[in-house]
Amino acid sequence: MKVIHEVYFTENVAVLSFDNAPANSRFLSELFCGVAKAGVNVDMISQTAPKGEKNTISFTVADEMVPTVLKVASSLSAKMRPMVSTGNVKIALYGEEMPSKVGVAAEAFALLSEADIDILLITTSEVDISLVVRSAQSDRAYEILKKAYQNA
Repeated sequence: MKVIHEVYFTENVAVLSFDNAPANSRFLSELFCGVAKAGVNVDMISQTAPKGEKNTISFTVADEMVPTVLKVASSLSAKMRPMVSTGNVKIALYGEEMPSKVGVAAEAFALLSEADIDILLITTSEVDISLVVRSAQSDRAYEILKKAYQNA
């Protein structure tokens, strides 16, 4: 049974990561409401489990929106400066059958690992696995995943 029905990519993706961010919903609300008010579309969001009162929050936006996000972040706190990685590519795997199939993400990670392709950010849902990779590795990563899943 074919589990992945679509493999697609988005270019010019920036990853912003706030280390030691307050581990509370107030910070998340202020950050993302400010970003939304500034007209920035956020795609992937990933948060670590709290470490005491702190955690790490990472998210993606289009490269050209980074200055706007930095302005919003600085308005929240001069101390809140995210790490920024621009010029990346998001590769998404989509399949409605994923909830009933074990190991889909593990297989994708193994395929990329075998090719020495690093994953910068991962988010998932029941039917989607989104991976951000460096642009220099994106064509290879896309070809590997497309071959593995679209030709299955």
